[in-house]
Amino acid sequence: MHIFYLGNGNLSKTRIGSFISLSIFSPFSSYVPFSFVDLFMVSVNFFHQFNFISSKMQPNFSQSFFLFPLVLFLLSHHFPRSLCLDDYHYSDCNSSLGLKCGRELGKIEYPFWVSGLQPEYCGHPAFKLDCEEGEGEGEYAVIEIMSQRYKVLQIDHGSQILKIVTVKNAFPANPLVCPELTVMDSILFQYNSSVRTVAFTLTYNCSADDDHREYSYNFSCKIDGQDHEAYLTTNTSWAYELKNRCEQSVVVDDFPVLERELQGLKGSLDDQVEKVLRAGFEVRWKADDELCQKCVLSGGTCGYNMTSKEPCCFCTDKPYQTICSSSI
Repeated sequence: MHIFYLGNGNLSKTRIGSFISLSIFSPFSSYVPFSFVDLFMVSVNFFHQFNFISSKMQPNFSQSFFLFPLVLFLLSHHFPRSLCLDDYHYSDCNSSLGLKCGRELGKIEYPFWVSGLQPEYCGHPAFKLDCEEGEGEGEYAVIEIMSQRYKVLQIDHGSQILKIVTVKNAFPANPLVCPELTVMDSILFQYNSSVRTVAFTLTYNCSADDDHREYSYNFSCKIDGQDHEAYLTTNTSWAYELKNRCEQSVVVDDFPVLERELQGLKGSLDDQVEKVLRAGFEVRWKADDELCQKCVLSGGTCGYNMTSKEPCCFCTDKPYQTICSSSI
């Protein structure tokens, strides 16, 4: 790229580096963004054309003096911050962009971030969301917790509650998959008060009686595509007693479900247990949200320092550790 200047009646060229070198000596050079460089280039070209025509009509070069004040103005004027480019961290992670994934979720904010749509420093590493698309299901967000994949049903930033369901049972069009052991990262997540843990006994060739029907519910589910008889029970002792009555059986205890969904169970109907499993459960997350609120109040947007492994505050000029500088 070149710029032009006029001198001694001859049209000459010099590298844009000359312009950059000159700007170093300007006390406000750091405030001149690329858009003003473009303005400078357009202005110079305009004056070049103007001088060229003028020189044909009357060979004098007084018009070139108009160019010098323009250059000084562009290099020395302290332009308002609103006209300058924001720091790229802030631009990449600014929650006002309204990033979404699917129809069910609202605006996605820190500590969550969407892989492939945002840089990883826009959120906490453990809160990465994958935006996927299922046949006939549209877009949906998936989070991985302790090596298990969950479809995100709802994110409530006000109460810091995340509603999730295992991906295997997230879609009613798919067969119901038998429950598996569920483990939460206790440092980052804890079950919400709306959750109650129950036990499932996956049975084979049992001689069960009807003694405990008031707190057990029989249903069928699939393992590796094969149908299996199973029981949901709110009494863990009965789950293990039932296990002992069967030739082979597996107990999955401490499985989280929503208490309000359990209230709707009546008898041993497959579709009612299926409804409980597909409704998912709620967890409350813990990820420096108080620090994030302070950052937002100072005019920044929350992010994550991948080097120090700590949250940080991205501001329009540069990242800060906690809040944006009051001098901005």
